[in-house]
Amino acid sequence: MSPSALLLLLVAAAVHAGWNLLVKQAGEKHIFSWWALVTGSLLFLPLVAWGAPWPARVWPYALASGLAEAGYFALLALAYRLTDFSLAYPLARGAAPALLALWAVLWLHEAPRPGGVLGLGTLVLGLIIVGAARTKGPNGTAGRPWAGIAAALAVGVLISIYSAIDGAAVRFVSPVPYTALVLVLGALFVTPVVLLLYDRRALLAEWRRSWPRILLVGPLMLFSYGLVLIAYTLAPVSYAGAVREVSILFAALAGWRWLREPLGRWRLAGAGLICAGILLIALAG
Repeated sequence: MSPSALLLLLVAAAVHAGWNLLVKQAGEKHIFSWWALVTGSLLFLPLVAWGAPWPARVWPYALASGLAEAGYFALLALAYRLTDFSLAYPLARGAAPALLALWAVLWLHEAPRPGGVLGLGTLVLGLIIVGAARTKGPNGTAGRPWAGIAAALAVGVLISIYSAIDGAAVRFVSPVPYTALVLVLGALFVTPVVLLLYDRRALLAEWRRSWPRILLVGPLMLFSYGLVLIAYTLAPVSYAGAVREVSILFAALAGWRWLREPLGRWRLAGAGLICAGILLIALAG
């Protein structure tokens, strides 16, 4: 992998962990995520116009990715509501590279090397350790938040799907306007559901409470994923998609530092194995 691709992915990872931390800290996480997506989409419209006229063959990719993005935001907010940030984020982001490697083989015809297979095995072991780590439940007792784990793993599935779709799309369209197009479509898909689930009072209350952070998260979404899609044009999608998940380590430390979540030696060891697996994929895959 080229140094420029690696640098893009590391910056994207840090930014991604940062805006996810802001979502976790929100009061109404679904509403916060929706506001960020909508306001960000309004800012992104000039980029969508920049990419016009769009070739006809981009629309199946963009529509499918937009649907996956809409599901991603809904399930991400649910996972953060059900369990710790330092548990949900590593599971969601750690599951994605293993699945993305599979989709890259099936859809993008990328052939993994033995080092990549070893990295995937290391990553999966880290996932098992992180998922099995005991956390404090609502009543202060130790427990395993299986609902939150399931939601986080579902997020990982969606990440792998839209990453494979987008990795194919940016082979024939510019990454930055395409990123904007997908996020705008995701906002269009998720908005009717949010308006059905929440009344006007709840929507406005979250806006008044969190608007500075909402306006920050929207551009950060575009910036972080735009960097990833640019990296997809410089390196194999399966490897780039794995390296970006070094954000897992950033998120685990952020949850411990700013949210006072228990880190614990098992969760820390699991996060370390996930990162080691990601690095094996990147360097020896």
